[in-house]
Amino acid sequence: MTEVTTEKSCKSEWKKLLLLAFVGLPIAMLGAIASYGLIVRLLQIFLIGLPGA
Repeated sequence: MTEVTTEKSCKSEWKKLLLLAFVGLPIAMLGAIASYGLIVRLLQIFLIGLPGA
């Protein structure tokens, strides 16, 4: 009985890991890159000045 439960648990953990690795992590990275770009652009507009201006 414990072997079947452990096998199902192991498969479930692999599915969660793959979902996190291929869906969650790319979404988090896109959000981080977009927010960094927004911060840099706002700093350029309001404080530093646009490049080449």
